[in-house]
This record gives sequence, C-alpha cells and structure tokens, in this order.
Amino acid sequence: MSYPINFWYGIPKEFISRERVEEAAAAGFNIIECRYDTETNKKVLGWCEELGIKAYLWDDRMSAAIREDKGWQSLLDNMIEDYKNYPALDRYFIKDEPVGAQFSMLKRISGYLSEHDKNHGFYINLLPIHAMPPEETYEEHVEKFLDMIKPSLLSYDHYCMGKKEIPAYVADTILPFFEARVSDECRERNHTEHVIYAEETTTGYFNNLEFIRKKAREREIDWMIIILLSEHWHYRQLTEPEIRWEVFTALAYGSSQLSYFTYWTPGLSHNEPWSYHHALISSDGKKDENYYIVQRINKEIQTVMSEICRSKSLEVFHTGSEKDNMTVPFRPCYGISGIDGGNFVVGFFEGGKMMLVNKDFHSCAYAKIKTEPGKKLEKFSKSRKVWDNIPCSGEYAIPLSAGDGELFRIS
Repeated sequence: MSYPINFWYGIPKEFISRERVEEAAAAGFNIIECRYDTETNKKVLGWCEELGIKAYLWDDRMSAAIREDKGWQSLLDNMIEDYKNYPALDRYFIKDEPVGAQFSMLKRISGYLSEHDKNHGFYINLLPIHAMPPEETYEEHVEKFLDMIKPSLLSYDHYCMGKKEIPAYVADTILPFFEARVSDECRERNHTEHVIYAEETTTGYFNNLEFIRKKAREREIDWMIIILLSEHWHYRQLTEPEIRWEVFTALAYGSSQLSYFTYWTPGLSHNEPWSYHHALISSDGKKDENYYIVQRINKEIQTVMSEICRSKSLEVFHTGSEKDNMTVPFRPCYGISGIDGGNFVVGFFEGGKMMLVNKDFHSCAYAKIKTEPGKKLEKFSKSRKVWDNIPCSGEYAIPLSAGDGELFRIS
C-alpha cells in the first residue's frame, strides 16, 4: 500500500455514494472514514474495495461497549462478523481524545477486538500536548496509554495555526504582525466583519512531534499526526504554504501516516464558537479550493514517500531560532557538515536521504548546504519524479518555497 493518508469528518450519509468515495480517492486519500449504519458501512466498504482504498470503520455497537452495556461482548461479536471479511476494512475506530480515566475501558475493548479479530487493528486518537487535564502530565498520559492499550498505531492531533484579535485603536502602534487569513463566511457568521486578527502560531507543535516520534520508536510502532485544514473556532483559514508546512514537517519527522481535519465541512448544525469553513468539500457538497490544494499536496506526498520507501527515520534537527525546547539543533552528520540560510527542519533517513523543510510559511528561503569532502548532493524533483544532480561541489544554495519541503540524496 502507498503512504497512508486519511481524514476526519467524512462524507455525510445524505451525500454518500460510490462517486463521492471516488472523489475522495481522487484527492489522494487511500483511507477514508466509514462511519454510518451497518448497511451503509457495508456498501462503502464494497466501494472502497472496488477503488483500491481502505477504511477506518466506526459502528454504533462500539458505543455500547464503551458504556459497558449488558451484552456488549455479543454486540462486538456481531459487529466483527458483519465486517471482518471485507478486504477494505483496515481498523476499527474506538475513541477520540480519551482522558486517562478512560484507559481501563479502552484496554477492555481493544483487548477484546484483538482477541476476536486478529486480522484488523483498532484506532484511538490521543490529545495534543497542550490539552492535558491538570491531574496528569503528557508523558504520563502517553506512557500509560502505550502500556495499557498496546496499540500498533500511535495517533494524535495538534493544531497550532490560530488567530487573535487586535484592537483597532492599537493596531498601528504595536509591533509588526502578520494579519491572519479569516474567510468572509466566518466573519459574516460571527459578526466580525471589521475585526483585525493577527496570526497566532502557538508553541508546542514541534515538542509534540518530538515526543510522539520518540515514543513510537521506543515501542517500534507506527505513528500518525492529524493536522489542521478547516477554519474553525480560533483557528484561521490556512494558506497553501501553511498546509504544506504541516505536511512536510510531519514527513521530515518520519510520520507513518497523515490525516487531515476535516474532509467535509461540518454544517450549520455545529454551533458557535466552532463555525467550520473551508474543508475540502463544502457543507452543501461542492469542492472548495482546498480540495485542489490538498490533491496537489497528496500527490507530492506519494511521490516523495515512494523514494523514502518506509526507510527508518534516523535523526531530526532544526536550524535557526526555535522556541520549542525539545527540538535538537543541527549538528554535522551523514555527510552534511552545515546548513544555514534560514529556519529549517532537517530529517535524515536510511539510504542517505534527507528532507529539508522551510519553517517560514511566508517567504522563500535559500538553504546553504555544505557537504563533507567527497560527498555530493542530489535533489528529487517532485514534479518529474527524478533525481537531479546539482552542479556544485561542497557548497549548495537551494531555494525552498514558503512552508515547503524537498527531498535530497547524499552520495
């Protein structure tokens, strides 16, 4: 299977059809959210098989198991029997963002599923590092989850690209700021047509990547980050460079899978303050500009990851300034003696591969890369799918678009 890419909040039941599933596949998703009644789930699994993609499946009988209703084991037995022979089934979804007090319940359910259906995994998504209840630390939370649940996939979400209101009377007197992108629809719905918003990209994103990567490597399991796409709540409407920044920083860290929040735009039934706008598909079923942006990016993900071929992630470094304290400053290694010229994420992989990501999602940067004597650098073309020799020796100046990532080979 190619690099796994999935999403949250999928196609609503009133819109679901083979054509809609095919539309998601055409955008580069090879795992979809299958979250309907049993009959509809079976139809969707059949369409997924025809289209060569997989599904993470939710069935309402899981709710009975979570509540520990009488006879929940029999309900799960029936659920497994309904779906286990569908080739498109990848995992059963159990719970999103549990707190530590729920881990005993999750252990009970995940253990039952693992015992009674050995061919399919389960999926639980964890909280981000900044959203912990006061009674436990993030390290305690994740360690406890791994020890008790023993998942094969460690998943979490982290959205860091927000906005904050700037009072108009001080907007011209404070330090320079980047104005946040806020859609007209969001402004109209929230009556903020004349409000000035500044970008607020919160810290902790890279600390979260560092920690999850470390724990997944210790347990030798896959890991996945769910990234922001939809404008909602205090999160701004993202630009293509900002989406690229999220995607390629995750890839540079060696993520095993990637997920977007959300695919479909939740409708007006979602009350304030959430105010969802601009997922890939609008609430009335039309393609948003983000459909085409994500389609382009997903295509590039597959092209780049086909070259990495699940090679082991060796090291991840940062150049330039960085506020997150768990990140590691660059040091010479693997044939690269220096990287300057901007703020970059540098991910090294087996086979002499290196991914370089421009952490500035506003401006292009020129990375000045120095190689050790006798080493040469090649750059992978994401558009032409070939390795290009760079006509230099020892010192290279490589342009990186705002927020973008590029793959290199050291030989």
